[in-house]
Amino acid sequence: MKNKLLKAILMLSKGFLYGLILQISLVNVVSIIQAKGQYKRIEEVSIRLSSPSLSLRQFFNEVERKTPFKFAYENRGLDKSQTIQFKDESGTVEERLKDAGQQLSLSFRQMNHTIDVVSNNETEVQAMPAMELRPVTGTVTDENGDPIPGATVLIEGTSSGTATDIDGNFSLEAEEGAVLLISFIGYRSQRITVGNQTDFSVTLVEDQSSLEEVVVVGYGTQKKADITGSVASVSEDLLQSRPVANFEDALQGRASGVQVRQTGGDLNGKFSINIRGIGSVTGSNDPLIVVDGVPLFSSDFSTINPKDITAIDILKDASATAIYGARAANGVVIITTKKGQAGKTQFTFNADIGVEEITRRFDVMSSQEQRELFVEAFKNSNRNISVYDDPSHPSWQIDNDWQELGTQTGVRQNYNLGFSGGSERTQFSGSVSYLDRKGTLINSDLKTWFLRLNVSSEINKWLKVSTNLTGSHQKQNVQNNDNWGSTGYRSLAYQHSYTPAYDDNGNLTAVNTTAAPYFGANDNPLIDLLLPTREEDVTRLMGNTKFDFKPMDDLTISANIGGDVILGSGYTYMPVYQIGRFTRPEGSVTVPNRQEINWVSDATVNYEKRIDNHDFKLLAGFSAQQFIFNNSSITGSGTVNNSLNQLSNQINFNANGSKVSSGLISSFFRANYSYDEKLLLTGTVRRDGSSKFGPSTRFGVFPSGSIAWRLSEEEFLKSSGFIDDLKIRTSYGLTGNQEIGNFAFLTRAASTPYVFGNSLVIGNSPQNIGNPFLQWESTKQFDAGIDISILEGRIYATTDYYNRVSQDLLVSTPIPLTAGVSQDPVVNLGSVLNSGFEFSVNSRNTVGAIAWSTNFNISFNKNEVLDIGTNSIGESLEIPGQNIPLSNQPANLSRAGHPVGAFYMWQYDGVWQLGEEDEAQSWSGAVPGDPRYKDNNGNGVFDAGDKTFVGNPHPKYFGGIDNSFNYKNFNLSVFFDFAGGYQVYNTARNLLARGVPFVQNFAEVNGFWTPENPSSTIPRPSQGGNTTTLVTMVSDRFLETGDFIRLKNLSLSYNFPMEWFVGKSIQSTKLTLTGTNLLMFTNYSGLDPEASSRTSLLSSGIDYTPYPQTRLVSLSAQMTF
Repeated sequence: MKNKLLKAILMLSKGFLYGLILQISLVNVVSIIQAKGQYKRIEEVSIRLSSPSLSLRQFFNEVERKTPFKFAYENRGLDKSQTIQFKDESGTVEERLKDAGQQLSLSFRQMNHTIDVVSNNETEVQAMPAMELRPVTGTVTDENGDPIPGATVLIEGTSSGTATDIDGNFSLEAEEGAVLLISFIGYRSQRITVGNQTDFSVTLVEDQSSLEEVVVVGYGTQKKADITGSVASVSEDLLQSRPVANFEDALQGRASGVQVRQTGGDLNGKFSINIRGIGSVTGSNDPLIVVDGVPLFSSDFSTINPKDITAIDILKDASATAIYGARAANGVVIITTKKGQAGKTQFTFNADIGVEEITRRFDVMSSQEQRELFVEAFKNSNRNISVYDDPSHPSWQIDNDWQELGTQTGVRQNYNLGFSGGSERTQFSGSVSYLDRKGTLINSDLKTWFLRLNVSSEINKWLKVSTNLTGSHQKQNVQNNDNWGSTGYRSLAYQHSYTPAYDDNGNLTAVNTTAAPYFGANDNPLIDLLLPTREEDVTRLMGNTKFDFKPMDDLTISANIGGDVILGSGYTYMPVYQIGRFTRPEGSVTVPNRQEINWVSDATVNYEKRIDNHDFKLLAGFSAQQFIFNNSSITGSGTVNNSLNQLSNQINFNANGSKVSSGLISSFFRANYSYDEKLLLTGTVRRDGSSKFGPSTRFGVFPSGSIAWRLSEEEFLKSSGFIDDLKIRTSYGLTGNQEIGNFAFLTRAASTPYVFGNSLVIGNSPQNIGNPFLQWESTKQFDAGIDISILEGRIYATTDYYNRVSQDLLVSTPIPLTAGVSQDPVVNLGSVLNSGFEFSVNSRNTVGAIAWSTNFNISFNKNEVLDIGTNSIGESLEIPGQNIPLSNQPANLSRAGHPVGAFYMWQYDGVWQLGEEDEAQSWSGAVPGDPRYKDNNGNGVFDAGDKTFVGNPHPKYFGGIDNSFNYKNFNLSVFFDFAGGYQVYNTARNLLARGVPFVQNFAEVNGFWTPENPSSTIPRPSQGGNTTTLVTMVSDRFLETGDFIRLKNLSLSYNFPMEWFVGKSIQSTKLTLTGTNLLMFTNYSGLDPEASSRTSLLSSGIDYTPYPQTRLVSLSAQMTF
């Protein structure tokens, strides 16, 4: 097994290393010489224009697309619709700038790769007496206080100016009263006037609404202004605004239409991501995750370092996602890691240290309160109360807080060293990171090492090679979990307070000796938390190498090979022990191993052409991907000595394993057309073939189309002076979902024991009935949206309406047992509707010396099962969720006309009262004080027909709001996320609010019903009998509203003054104090309203005590040098 794993790593590494060695060998000497960050000048760069007559906007776009130069200018006062007649289509950039400058009265000045544009007509120059020039100095920084090298400082109305150095400093000479224009690409320009003050500190605010912002889409990038689909972007600043261990955590509440729920607080983090609702009933609803061009199969993202991410782009509608076809029905999340930039090598060191505490604990009964419950329960059950009625008995003097005994203060440490730099032709970026977390459950911890290296080399003018490599190793000591959540914390919360944890000698015990045999032997949850060893190790190597061949200006041919290898192993030892009456006579060792290998190769051809006012972009490509999963586990047992704790020491063995593989082969095409940057059209089609389907249904075609109209480019809006950009867009298309497991279309055999003669023989029998006609789940989606930017980019808003119908759902259909198989066949049945509205707005404001920015988003979604098919006799199908523990009844049901996994149960109607004895007895065999449920079918009997739909596990709305305030060197950030319009079934209350002795009870039970307290709605305590059965029924008594508003992040940062580091290698230093999950406003009584113990959507919204959420307070330091 080890040789196979090693071979897989070597195969993947070899492909990446070839690409890396090729880059190094071809550019070794050239890169070293050019590492000083030299820039080409405009007179050295040639360009061929698409037409001798272009508008100023078209000219700018062509120069930026075909050369390394970017333009910086003030939008207001510059008419980009003016036409330029060029002397020649070919020539240097300088020659073509002269043509533009002479005809439009413009001045151009090159600062590195930035070309500043100033209209000579902006200011009327009058003859004035010569004035004395005075020296002017200053520093230009961003909102975080980091210096901006290469920013342009121009004396307005002239071509005189300078650029800031590596530390953001500038100096020049200007007359008193002169206006300095400070600009940098991606930031709003700022004007300052030279007067008595000649030394300035200038803070440039990021221009979030800049139409030049580039968005990553499938197999390429596009300017935000050219996007015709629905795409949400989360910038690096927002991603890095607080310390997180998972990228999903950083994404939570940041993008409209994207619901990220943290379903547990365990060290690896458990998150679910849903984009625009739930589309599949039994298949996957997870979006496709693409990292640096590599689509991932694994859903484990804890090995992706969030500090390496520079941007996340979320593709939501069919126009944006159809390029990924069969895997895009649930949306696409594209992660881009940091890339190098030309210039001096720069290092950034981050250190985060914080402490974590559980945000909420259960409020449980004290020992004396439990004694009172015992007495009442035994009275109601006509049993002898004996020792239970004596409050002075030694048993009741023990009052353990098990939630305190089994938890601890967690500690999080995260250290990251990043570096980037390079020459004009070769850039590099990398990082080394270490994360160390001590969990809030005792005996749990996590250590993760990260390593990343990205290198991009322009070998010559027609070949560019890029390599991205990411490696990680994770080692974890975990606590026990089952299919419902954290058994470790659940056992603490459910344990009696009167049970001792340790005996008089300080050893673990499991029996209350002072009460035996009345109380019997009770399990001690600390035994399972402290004695076993549970280790998990995961090593991951992910990356790709891409070749971009550019034989001509308008044509790019690309080839990309990438992969993702995950090697997982574990070690669990269950020791021998005898504690109280509990013994484990034999030890056991379990050693699991898994191997996941994901290969992908792409080839694309990208052609761009401009003809007069017409822009064309054509993309054609081919992709092949294979996923291989190996899994094995060996368990050994039989030793009686804990020092013999290795697999080789065991006597009895049991082994199992599996190997599956699947493949996807695809071809795709996308066409973009733009007329005068007003009318935008996009068409996409992809054809996928998947090994998960039979030969006759293996291939599917997924087309989409979209159109957008930029009204702001029309004459009637150009002169408004208020609207910078206004775009309306709409799209429609088809995407698919292939995530159904492997080989459901085949009839599979399974080993089955049977009696042959007088012996039990192992044979094989059919496990299921295959369906060779099984085909893709598909989603049809309509989208209409508006994007608007006003007040020079100070406010940018976008809104969308969508309607998506998922059809041909993959559903298991019940068949008679006489069919002779154990599994129901999978067929294509039914459809699900998701429709909704999304809105987001970003604003940038200045109030005196305070720069204030706001990011707000909210989304509304309606989920409904339209059709779920019929069975063999024509009855409408319905799919129940999984049974709730103890009650053995489901709480969820999927039926047409209701949401997927809607809550379906009895309705609690208080308790039976005195005087209602006869009715209670005839209806459910109850007595006064017992639970009462509504007779919804009116038959006078308590039965299954009384169940009804009572709630929705999916939020009707969710979102987030972030406010950031900058004042001098200080930054304050406040971020809330919220969700509402949904319910959570609190299974903990179903178990611990029943009023039953010998199990822990929540403090709320103290107000139980008695003849003296008839107004209580809490049933009377009882021990055994019909009452105990009635209180365990799944009803809306334990169904609670999940609405919440959470203070997700509060951080205060201070940037140390730049002058402190003059003459030193340090460029900037920042300290940040951060609090995460500090406050939550909710009426939910459980640990967390986002908790969901089941990954199956058929059982959504069930809280069975997963690992609790934590509150983190941390101090971080960042230093750039």
